[in-house]
Amino acid sequence: MSVSYLGLDDLPGYLYEQHGITGAIGTPLTRGTVAVYHRGAEKRRRDGAPRPGDFPPPDRKYGRSPVWLPETIDQWVENRPGRGAGGGRPPKQT
Repeated sequence: MSVSYLGLDDLPGYLYEQHGITGAIGTPLTRGTVAVYHRGAEKRRRDGAPRPGDFPPPDRKYGRSPVWLPETIDQWVENRPGRGAGGGRPPKQT
């Protein structure tokens, strides 16, 4: 029996890899940023502590490479918290 593996060049055009997401969402995210978002969200899901706005789990994997449907990424973009949502340092009281 022969096993055939799909390479990333063989992905259907409707699936996004990490570097494909960066250009698709119209936001200046680098491939590295997407990878960090994905790793952090995966760790929180494994630890049982996911956060609202976390990067979605992959819809599929080709080998070890996660891929997402455009609808999944579109939904994440629409629901992700905006700039400053984490609160940050409170302003100085004078």
